[in-house]
Formats: sequence, structure tokens, C-alpha cells
Amino acid sequence: MRRCRMKKPHHCGILRIGLVVNTSSKPSSDVLLGAVSCLRSYGIVRPLLFLANGGTHPENIKAFAENDIDGLLFCGVRREVVCEFFRMMPDHPPLVVCVYTPFLEEERKLMGNGGQVVLDNEAIGEKAAEFFIGHGLRHFAFLGSNVYRERIAGRIRRAAFKEAISARLGDIGTFSEHMVGILADNEDFWEVGLGNSEKWAKSLPLPCGILVNGDREAFNLINLCMRMGIDVPEKVEILGINNAHGFCEQSSPTISSIFPGTDALAQSAVRMLMELVANPALPEEKRFERVAAMRLVERGSTSCGRNYGNVITKVREYVRLNACSGIGVPEVVKHVGISRRLLEKRIRESMDMSLLELIQSVRLANVCRLLTTTDLTITEVTLQSGYGLTSNLGTIFRKKYGMSMREYRNRHADRLR
Repeated sequence: MRRCRMKKPHHCGILRIGLVVNTSSKPSSDVLLGAVSCLRSYGIVRPLLFLANGGTHPENIKAFAENDIDGLLFCGVRREVVCEFFRMMPDHPPLVVCVYTPFLEEERKLMGNGGQVVLDNEAIGEKAAEFFIGHGLRHFAFLGSNVYRERIAGRIRRAAFKEAISARLGDIGTFSEHMVGILADNEDFWEVGLGNSEKWAKSLPLPCGILVNGDREAFNLINLCMRMGIDVPEKVEILGINNAHGFCEQSSPTISSIFPGTDALAQSAVRMLMELVANPALPEEKRFERVAAMRLVERGSTSCGRNYGNVITKVREYVRLNACSGIGVPEVVKHVGISRRLLEKRIRESMDMSLLELIQSVRLANVCRLLTTTDLTITEVTLQSGYGLTSNLGTIFRKKYGMSMREYRNRHADRLR
């Protein structure tokens, strides 16, 4: 196997590490943030970014890689683009590709002495099965998409999900699957008319736990269930993948999701890349790593199994309506009727914040609204947002937004005109 060229560090001993990342993908963006943080911890590294997208051409990446780059990390870039880059630049710098599914053998050969860090998709399927079975469910389904970059990982997750159910329940459980997606040039997808999806959803034995290969698809599925009168999570529990807050938090009910360990992926990729920069002929066994780190963020779409979805909904609505009237944590606890300790635990599990932080977020949102849409004085804004005259709102606001309320208003003054 050929040796990749190894550059000497630049003047002052600084290594230039190129990060080629598709930031339109949330998991890839998360890996990017983790990689930048990890690289900076080395102290001798300067990260350089190449922001890729669906239209990125391999020649552009080649030009980037030839610009005094000592090492490359790819994440979220289309496989065919990466492989074409390998063909165009066989003497590429030491590199690591962070992917959701391993490269095929012929693709792997193009990499030369490059490395791979791969998400353990089997572990995602197994975790989903364990979770749903723990909720007492006996009927299961998988919803995937026909988008190529998601279909490959989806197949692995679906197989592991089904096998884990069979291993635990044998013939007691049932399993069905459905694929959606008419792939367009912009890689957007979902069935036109939703006819086949409606037919599939209608045929599901209930109650059913559905693993969905992506939060956007889970969002669409919840909306479909609502139109069909299928209660979520009472009749169908839905679990997405990637924990994309834009979909998870805006859905009603909010979407539970498996969050792949992007920090662990980033750390493994950076560690392997730095080893390759130091030694491009790193042994084969050290140039492949499978990462199984992940966590499950539970929200309203699966809360039926633990019977607290209605509690969370009740809390959110009460806080939304009353936070600016001056209520505090004790009033919310009294309204819901369960212990403060248990309620705080459920809030943390569901929304990844404390009850006080939830109240604070509603109040601050109202402060921003009043500052940018009215000419009320700062004192009037403070009082109408649930804060007393002796409150420390100014400190809280500055910590959150990095400026005073007056500066915030001036910056958004055009809204008042």
C-alpha cells in the first residue's frame, strides 16, 4: 500500500488541519464543533474550514487540500465526492473520514493510508429496541427514507432493531417497515400525497413503537398521525434519530430522539488524524474505529410508556400562559400535583433544562418581544415580563444575550419604525 506524503510542520511548529464538512447536516455540524474544540486542545494546530454542500465539486476540495494542508478530516460529504477526490489526489495528505457507514472495499482502497471513524449503527437499532420493549410494547415498525446517504445507515439500523426485538421477544412481537421518499435534486423528500404512508400507518397493530431514521421524517410522521386521528404517544410511540431541535422541539408532541455521540466521533477522528500526521504508515488496525457512544433524549412522543407526557404538556402550557405573571417553581409544582423532585427530573429528561430555566426562557422571550415591538420603558418591560423592580433581570439578560436591554433595543430599533 502506498505511503501518503507527510509535510513538515509550518513555521513556528503550527500544523494546518483542514476540516471538510457538510454543515447542512446537523450531525456533521456537531462533529465539526467537537473537532475544532479537540484540535485546539493540541495547541499546535490551526483548523481551516471547507464548508461543503450538495453541489461541492472534488476539484474544489483538491485545491483546498493542496494549500499547505498537513491533514484532512471529512464529515458529511457525499461518498462519491470523497472517492473522486481520492482519485484526483492519490498523494493526499494524511486524512480521516468520519462516516455513518463504513466504506466499501473498493472505496477503502482509494483512501490509501487514510482512516475511518464509523458510527455504530447496530447499537442505535439495539438501543431503540431495548427502549420500546421497556415500555411494554409488543408491536414495532421502522420508517426509513430512500435518500441514498440515509438509506445505507437506515438498513443497518433497521436490521439491528428487528434482530434485537426478535432476540428478546421471539414470536411475541410483530414488525413492519415502510420507506418514504421521492428524491429530488435538492435531496428533499416525502411522498407526494402521502397515500402509501397513510395506508401503511392505518395497517399498524396498536399500540406500536416506531423507530424513524431521522427527525425530519419523525416530524412528518407525527403530523400524518394527527391527520389520521392516531394518538401519539397513546397509540403510537415515535423515536427519531439525530436530535435535531428544529424538528424535535417544534413538533407536537415533541419528538424523542437518539442522539449519536458526535463528541466521541469527533474525538476519535481527531486522535486518529493526529496519529496519521505523525505517522502516515500507521498500521491498518489503528486506522479504523467504530464508535457506539450515544444517548436517548426522551420527549413527548414516547412518554406514554412512563405516563408523564401529559404532565410535561401541562407544565409547558401553564408556564407559557403564566410565566410573565410572576409565577415561580412552587406555583408550577402545585398546579401539576406531583413532587418537585419528580417534576424537575421529568422536565430535565424531556427538555434538557430545569423548571426555573423553562420559566426564565419564556420571560426572556417576552422581554425581547416588548423591547423590539413597543416603546415601553425598561421598567415597564421588566414588570410586564414577570420580574420585580428589585430583580436581577439586567444581569440575566446580559449573560444570555451579551448586551444590555437598551443595547438590544437599539440594535433592533428598525423594527419600531
